[in-house]
Amino acid sequence: MIDEFEKRILKMLQQNGRASTQELSNAVGLSSSPCWRRVKRLEDDGFITRYAAILDGKKLGLHAFAHVQISLIDHSEASLNTFHNFVENSEQVLECASITGDFDFMLKIAAANPEALEHFIMQKILRLGVVRTMTTNFILRQIKVAGALPIEI
Repeated sequence: MIDEFEKRILKMLQQNGRASTQELSNAVGLSSSPCWRRVKRLEDDGFITRYAAILDGKKLGLHAFAHVQISLIDHSEASLNTFHNFVENSEQVLECASITGDFDFMLKIAAANPEALEHFIMQKILRLGVVRTMTTNFILRQIKVAGALPIEI
C-alpha cells in the first residue's frame, strides 16, 4: 500500500499535475530526491496512470453534453468487442461505465451542439448494430467537474 507521504503526493498532483518535484517535496515535507523516487514508484506501480490537462469544453466549442444509457442486443464476445472498440476510439465519448439496472452501459458524450450530438447518436452509436435500446439525458448544466479521487490522509 501507500503511506501518508505518498497520499499527500497524490492529493497534490490531483490539484496540480504540473507541480515540480521541489513544489511537491515542500508541500509533503520530504526532500527532493525521496519525493521524486516516490512519484516514480507511484507511476511504476500504476497509482498514477497518466497526466492530463482539464479543459473548458465551452471555450472549445462544445455546448452539448449528455449521459447515454445503452443496452446491447446480446452479450456475445463479438458484440462487446464492437462496442468496446467504438468507445475506445471515439473522442466524443468522455466516459463509459458498465452499470447495473435496466441498461448495460452509461456513456458521457460531448458535442458541439444538440444537432451534432443527435448525428453522433444516430450515425455512429445506432449504426454499430449492437445496440438494443438507448436513453439520452441532456446535461443542462455541469455543477461539478472534478476528476479528482478522494484520498484519506
